[in-house]
Amino acid sequence: MNTQISLKQMAAALQFSHMDNVDEALACSRGQNPSLRNALTTSGWLLGLNGLHIGEDLRLYPGSNVIGSSARCHVVLTAPGVGRQHAIVDVLSGESALLHPGSTRRELFLNDVPCTSPAPLCHGDTVRLGEQSFAYISLLPSRKDEQTTIFFNERFPARGSCTLGWLVELAGDRVGRDFRLVQGENRIGSQRGLEVVLFDPEIQLRHAVITRHSDNWIIVPVTVSEPIYVNGVPSTGIGLQNGDIVRLGQREFLFRSIKVGFTK
Repeated sequence: MNTQISLKQMAAALQFSHMDNVDEALACSRGQNPSLRNALTTSGWLLGLNGLHIGEDLRLYPGSNVIGSSARCHVVLTAPGVGRQHAIVDVLSGESALLHPGSTRRELFLNDVPCTSPAPLCHGDTVRLGEQSFAYISLLPSRKDEQTTIFFNERFPARGSCTLGWLVELAGDRVGRDFRLVQGENRIGSQRGLEVVLFDPEIQLRHAVITRHSDNWIIVPVTVSEPIYVNGVPSTGIGLQNGDIVRLGQREFLFRSIKVGFTK
């Protein structure tokens, strides 16, 4: 992790402020209505470890996040056994959160132990609702991440993609917006259809590529005339470490990644 930028500085840059006037009827999980995710800053994720939501990163926002099968929830799940308002995750900061049972009487498990009252959530903890399991991923990396492996209960679908990292915007009018990174190549630029699309006059049509092989991440510019900056140092290609600060044009991002394994 980059030691030049502290976790407190990152948290301050991401401005954890809950917008109470957002219409909570808007669902925000992948493939559903994106209006809520555009209005609030990302402050963590639930990463699907099995079933219908395997490989999906469901965004969590500052404050209370109601999770369940109801379209009025902040995070909407379609997996079997999930109640209408099954659980609540209160995000206190980019590093800490609390898990609560929801208004339904469905069982909720935290690290395979029944959760019947508010309990702290730590990076890598497993939350189970019905038949669906998730890993809690904190927004801000810590030294503990180096020893924490996120274990999937199933192999990824052959044609599916699993989120294994993120770029989180640190400044500008879209502070807190996150971009998913997957196994293999993640092309970055202003051209539609790329994995990471940034509409900015200083971003080329194809500006850079972030590639993941095993647990190793590398970022390279598409042309040497457009260098990238990692932790303030210009580079024509460099490995990325969890917590690095990446600058593309005039935009800065926090690079967030996870280590993964499989139980089967």
